[in-house]
Amino acid sequence: MSVGMTVLSIVLGILAVGGLGILLYLICSPMPVVKLLRRQEDGEIKRAPEYEKARGKVRIRKDLTYPSRYGQNTYDLYLPKEAPERRDAPGKEAGAPLILWVHGGAFVAGDKCGIETWGVMLASKGYAVASINYGWAPEYTYPAQVRQVGEALAAVKALCGEEGISDDGTMTGTAVLPEEISIDRKRVVLAGDSAGAYLALQYAMAQTNPTLAARLGVVPLPEEEKPKGALLYCGPYDIRQALEIENKMLRFLILRIGWSFLGKKNWRKSPLIDTVTPMAYVTKVSVPCYITDGNSFSFEGHGRALGEALRAEGIFVKERYFDRETGEVSHEYQMDLTTENGQLCFGDTLEFLEKVL
Repeated sequence: MSVGMTVLSIVLGILAVGGLGILLYLICSPMPVVKLLRRQEDGEIKRAPEYEKARGKVRIRKDLTYPSRYGQNTYDLYLPKEAPERRDAPGKEAGAPLILWVHGGAFVAGDKCGIETWGVMLASKGYAVASINYGWAPEYTYPAQVRQVGEALAAVKALCGEEGISDDGTMTGTAVLPEEISIDRKRVVLAGDSAGAYLALQYAMAQTNPTLAARLGVVPLPEEEKPKGALLYCGPYDIRQALEIENKMLRFLILRIGWSFLGKKNWRKSPLIDTVTPMAYVTKVSVPCYITDGNSFSFEGHGRALGEALRAEGIFVKERYFDRETGEVSHEYQMDLTTENGQLCFGDTLEFLEKVL
């Protein structure tokens, strides 16, 4: 055999071994998919036309820390500069209702900063908005993220008392809130987009279903402090449906996300698999919900099924979906407030908040 053929054989052997290694990595670990999702860059931030005017009415506190048993326990706080009026006493100031927002990212990626435009716009309308980070899967597996929603909520509510929380998460005598602003801990709405909508909903369901709370290790809130509603943007609410997807590539990706989230390759055998579908835990005291999604690469079917389950128990539901005739409306469409659809969603949100709070 010539030297050239020997070298070629060695190169081909190395490539074959390398290819086999990559294949085994794809088969034996969810991390290739996770790393791919984490490398995705956020798109251009789309500001609402009135963003600059709204920004002048808002204070922002970045990268605050909430005490947590898990990682990535930070949040941003968007506050109105002027306290809203009390509904029962016009002219008198009230505490700002709180919206606790959980970001999306397929449970394995994403960041709290992605909702800055929404945070500013809602705060300019008199709401306090806390946008939280949480521990990504697979480093932290379900239900850690659901518990972190409760941990973050407790930290933000602590700002209502005499003591505040410093940037490192410790209790201090210096409040994070400006003196002229307070948060009404009894008027709280949970919000989330995509995977964050799922996490927000699971926490809300646990607050109204003791069985689910016990299974997930979620601490029940006092009755008067339970969430008054949930804003659910483009979320998946039936995780087990991933097991039925026919498209092989999409199934491969989603199964890896499920593997990361639940911590088992064969996650249909996870000890908590029976808890992952919020619709199964709807009761007559579940929270009112606003549910929306696009019509392309979306979870519209999940949203509609959730709405039906809530209405069957007499729970108030407000929904927005889009007919195919209206054109393509993508997953997470609401983030672009420069569009008519995004503005419709924002209007829906304000109407829902007015009703439930």
